[in-house]
Amino acid sequence: MATIKDVAKAADVSIATVSRVLNEDKTLKVLPETREKILKVATELNYSLRQKDKKKMLKIGIIQCYTFEQEIRDTYFLSILQGVEKYLRKNKIASTKVRYDDLDIKKILEGVDGIVCIGKFEHQHLELFNKMTSNIVLLDMDLSPITNTCISLDFDDAMFKVVAYFHSRGHKKIGFMGRNEYDELNLQTTSRKKSFIKYCEHLGVDYEIYTTKHQMTGDEGYAVMNRVISGGNVPSALFCANDPLAMGAMQALLDVGIKVPDEVSIIGFNDVDACNFTRPTLSTVYAPSSEMGEIGASVLHNMIEGNDVFYPRRIQLPCQLVIRKSCK
Repeated sequence: MATIKDVAKAADVSIATVSRVLNEDKTLKVLPETREKILKVATELNYSLRQKDKKKMLKIGIIQCYTFEQEIRDTYFLSILQGVEKYLRKNKIASTKVRYDDLDIKKILEGVDGIVCIGKFEHQHLELFNKMTSNIVLLDMDLSPITNTCISLDFDDAMFKVVAYFHSRGHKKIGFMGRNEYDELNLQTTSRKKSFIKYCEHLGVDYEIYTTKHQMTGDEGYAVMNRVISGGNVPSALFCANDPLAMGAMQALLDVGIKVPDEVSIIGFNDVDACNFTRPTLSTVYAPSSEMGEIGASVLHNMIEGNDVFYPRRIQLPCQLVIRKSCK
């Protein structure tokens, strides 16, 4: 059955032009012979607007690469998901959600028109997804080489803003608290830790890396900070890879009488609502996670409809530094 994309290709015009001609758009300025050619091709290919009306409702698969506990404790992934679902609801597109390790994942996603992947996925998972459909958008994962369209945050610029801010305030030693981010086969081209180290070295600032293999929760931030305190080498400034880690670290400092921000300045990442209600209020990096979800769903929708020819590609969204009272 012919599609609007087939008509556009045969008539050697854009899909948008075909759509506007067939819908009798009075504002469209097109040569009479072009209009006639489009109508002739549509007739020859047996394409009509009624086909569009009878088209089945689109269905999108949403694959989540994070645990339910992560979703509850850190609203970053939940925010991305909500952005995806907001776009799908607005455009009346059905969806089905599944965790990446679900044994029935192939059965659950059977017949979907495209897939949105949220989180960091290993190479073998991407190979499986690409066998299901060619319409895939990865959210919060950066690829090199670019084999699928991926949308992520500009971590490199975010880390420059953090390090440059601390440096401008006279901090001589900065700590980084986070988890080793997935980097198998160089699939993830950037990470906060790599960029943090790069800009510390560029600006001549001493740094310490405090990594954890556990989930980035408030409890873990508290535990890691206590180990740092016990070592007796607490930096005057600390960046944490998410807000829960930062909140846990700040509480550990306060519990032993180390004042924030008088003795240690802290910056988190994501800008969750709770940052406004800590004492002191938490400085952080605003991550446009919900926007990422909406943009990702929009890009996938256009891929499915044949309106997007510029893929696969990488899209990066900017982050903004939000300074509150946890920094001096």
